[in-house]
Amino acid sequence: MAEEPILPPEEEPLVPPAEEAKLIDELQKMEYEPLLPVEKKLISWSIIIGVVALGFLVWISYTFFPGGH
Repeated sequence: MAEEPILPPEEEPLVPPAEEAKLIDELQKMEYEPLLPVEKKLISWSIIIGVVALGFLVWISYTFFPGGH
């Protein structure tokens, strides 16, 4: 029977509660900033490259390693 893993003790928060309240207030004061057109293009290109690369790797897997499928 395997031993159960011992979990680390819960860590203390990095930000003290008083500073966390200030941070929350500052974040709520920030205005909404829409994405710039160039940012939208970068996001779409990244997704397209990821999907194409995944398809290419699947094709390589099926072509050169047919025994595992």
